This record gives sequence, C-alpha cells and structure tokens, in this order.
Amino acid sequence: MEYTVDSEAFDSLWYFVINTLSQTAVSLVLYGVYVNLFLFSLYTLSRRKTTGTKLLMIASCVMAVVGSTQMALDVAVTVAGGRLFQRIVREQVLITLPLGDLVLPTLQTAQNIAFAINNGTSLITDSIFVYRCYVIWGFQKKIIILPSLLMLSTLVVGIWGSTGAATVADTRILFSLGAATNLVLTTSTAGRILWIRRAAAHVTLDSTVRSRYSRAIVILLESGAVYCIAAIFGVISVSLNNEIWSIGYGIGQQLLNIIPTLTLVYIGLKDLEVRPKPSIA
Repeated sequence: MEYTVDSEAFDSLWYFVINTLSQTAVSLVLYGVYVNLFLFSLYTLSRRKTTGTKLLMIASCVMAVVGSTQMALDVAVTVAGGRLFQRIVREQVLITLPLGDLVLPTLQTAQNIAFAINNGTSLITDSIFVYRCYVIWGFQKKIIILPSLLMLSTLVVGIWGSTGAATVADTRILFSLGAATNLVLTTSTAGRILWIRRAAAHVTLDSTVRSRYSRAIVILLESGAVYCIAAIFGVISVSLNNEIWSIGYGIGQQLLNIIPTLTLVYIGLKDLEVRPKPSIA
C-alpha cells in the first residue's frame, strides 16, 4: 500500500516527536528528583524560625507551580504529537492540510508557551539569587544593578525566543546571558562571604563560624558551576543537532528548579544544625 501523506509534513512531525520525546523523558526523570527536593525544602524551611522564611517558602512554591505546569505541558505536547503520528501511520490517509497548516503549528505554539514558562522559572530563580546577593551585601542596591540588568536582558531575549521568531544565534545569546548573570551573582556573593570570613577571623577563633562560611562558599561555587556548565552545554548543543539540543534543554529546564531548591534545602538544614537541642532532664 502506498502512503498518501505529504512527505515533508510527515518528516517534520517525525522529528518533532523524536525531539519532544527526548526532552520530556529527560525532564521527567529530573522532575522526580526535583519534587523530592521541593518537599524536603518545605519541611526544613517550615522548621526555620528566622526572618525571611515565608518569602523563601513562597518562592519555592511558585517555582514548583511553574515547573509542574511546564512539565505537564511538555507531556501533553509529546502525547499529542505521538498520537497524531500514530494516526498517520495506521490510517495512511491524506491529511496534508490539517497536518501542515494546523496541527504542527498548534503543537509548536504549545512548545513556545512551554519555553515562555521556562523563562518565568529562570526569572524566579535569578530573583532568588539576586535577593541573596542583596542581603549578603548589606542591602546595597548598587551591587545588584549589573546582575539585574543581565537578568532583564535574559528575560527579553527569552520572550523573543518564545514567539518562535528566534534563530540559533538568539538561543546562544540567551544561554550566554544566563551564564553571565549566574557568574556575576556567584562571584559577588561568594566574594562577599569570603571577605566576611576573613574579617571574622580577626575577631573570633571559633572554628564553627569559619566552617559555616567556608561551607556557604562551597555551596555557592558548586551551584554556580553546575549552572554555568549547563548553560555552556546549551550553547554547544544548539549548534550541533536537534536531538542533543532537546536533551540539553530538558536537563536545563529542571536544573533551573533543582539548583535553587538545593540552596533552600541547605538553608533549612543549616538552621536545624545550629539550633540547640533540648536537654533531657
């Protein structure tokens, strides 16, 4: 039996299904990791009695809602594309018009919406890191001017990309801006903590205090390094082929949630460690 489906539309849908399936499969695995971290962060933060805890919990919940919405949309797009492809192969009917002019654009629009949601997640993540830097620097507004400008630039380029009009070069710019934002925030925050640690060394010889500062610096550098590596991988993968790019994009989606949530878990655990245990009479 001879296929009557338009070959160009068929190939477009095939590559679309393969790419979205690769992206969604990787995202689902890491999403499971993220959900567990999110629940654990709520548990640790709920036992934290210091100021700013509610703001951190709200930010964590917003990230969870946005990330879950994005994940659900990715799954829906993948399932819709797979069912359409199955229908074409089984029925072998001429559906060139709805396939080329209606169905694929609809799926691609949904994917662009997911990309826009991803930009929202990135904005929330960067906002948490900017606020952290702002607090550590003693609420000095001039310190956050550069990272805020980079963050807004990333958002603008991301919104442009979600319209579907972006090119490969635009995507590279998006990842490069994200890496630059993270690099500035990481160096500013870690540098300030290092300066405070050295200043505290002249005042106190308490090894616990020095250890706490050192651990904070390590956490910052590790999270910043992971973020930068993911951004660099995104820049490289978008220049290679669609399959590698889809996998890298799926990983990056969840890292935007996992990295700040790990920081929140660390904050909650740190407070639980320093809280004195009640003595047993």
